[in-house]
Amino acid sequence: MLSSLGNKTKSIILFALAALLLCALPAFAAEKIELWNGDIRKGSVSVRMNGTVREMAVDEAVSALGFAPKNDGTSLVVTMSGKKIEFWNGSNIVRSAGTIISFPTPVVTKDGHWWAEGNLLLSAFDRFYKAIGQKAAFRWGNTQAVAAAQPAPQKQTAPKIQPKQSAPVKKTQPAKTQQKAAPKAEPKQKAEAPAKTTAPAPKPRSGRKPIVVIDAGHGGHDPGAVANKIREKDINLRAATQLAKILKEKGADARLTRSTDVYLKLAERTAFANKNNADVFISLHCNSMPKGKSGVAGFEIYIMALPSDKDAMNLAIVENREISGDAHSAAEIQKADKKTQLLLKILGDMQQNDKIGASTELTEVLHKNAKSAGLPMRKVAQAPFFVLRGAGMPAVLVEMGYLTNAAEAKRLNTAAYREKMCRSLADGIMTFIETHRQR
Repeated sequence: MLSSLGNKTKSIILFALAALLLCALPAFAAEKIELWNGDIRKGSVSVRMNGTVREMAVDEAVSALGFAPKNDGTSLVVTMSGKKIEFWNGSNIVRSAGTIISFPTPVVTKDGHWWAEGNLLLSAFDRFYKAIGQKAAFRWGNTQAVAAAQPAPQKQTAPKIQPKQSAPVKKTQPAKTQQKAAPKAEPKQKAEAPAKTTAPAPKPRSGRKPIVVIDAGHGGHDPGAVANKIREKDINLRAATQLAKILKEKGADARLTRSTDVYLKLAERTAFANKNNADVFISLHCNSMPKGKSGVAGFEIYIMALPSDKDAMNLAIVENREISGDAHSAAEIQKADKKTQLLLKILGDMQQNDKIGASTELTEVLHKNAKSAGLPMRKVAQAPFFVLRGAGMPAVLVEMGYLTNAAEAKRLNTAAYREKMCRSLADGIMTFIETHRQR
């Protein structure tokens, strides 16, 4: 049918058809969500799904609020009236006006944006605004599909039909004139906002069983320490299973991060604890020493904080290498070590918070019980362990003994010794929980 038309006419018709098709295709649309503070619409923020977690673009949210953040690729920091809201790339920890907020997934930079879970992001903004004396009632509004920008050459080729393109282009831009009408739809927007959040676990409530999440360190392709023909991952799982059984006998709801020989990423372990609203998180491990130090033995308990000594820091570096799939190449080891140093930087910049304080109390109770049970208690220490970094509840890492010590490895490989050790841990955990329940 186009054969009878002139070349110029055919070009205009084809251009118009192509333009209409591009405007109509939903596959070229991105999703955005409205950010509100009370009745004031602040702007639109990009949305993405990270598994089952809905994340928002932190940088866009910060810009919508009118801030100019300091962004060096490692951290994104907003400063106002002497207060800060701080995000670190690869960390579950966000600090808002000096308070630590544990996110279910790590903050990450991808596709030109900083991404973080949406509901806790609002909580961080609320806390920051209140700290600087500003009204804070943040919420997410409606989501909207935003069409991809039209290629520049197309805008220049057919000037006569530009008015026809202007309508769909205007619909894709956030319009400030919509702010007056938006508050009328507020009840609907509140209903549509996600109600579920993965937040730090509250103190145990009377009337429900306390939840204890037990993490058997390593697993799957990652055996952990191997010495005297014993693999750490096997001892960890056996002890975790025994501890869970004892805790259930004592009235707790004990849940395992893994009940079989599977590999879990470090972030997945604490995310499981957060999702299950745990009151306590405990990660079980076995230690090792290089050749020439096979005499070292003993039970050790750690919390995540600044390293208390050189040995604690070195242990954290070894345990954190799991984040690189337990690779042993120089490049992967250097990568893991840098991430540990980053966590160290974050911890060094944090103020004292309730989680570290509660973890310290838990450690003291476990230490006391271990000594009373006659366990070979070596030390209590602190170090930047990635497996503890995202836990929104009191969390400890226990090194049950040294597999490089032949006598201790033999004891750890017996059900009777593990039973004694696990009963000591269970008693300490329940004592700690009951103490906090009464507060």
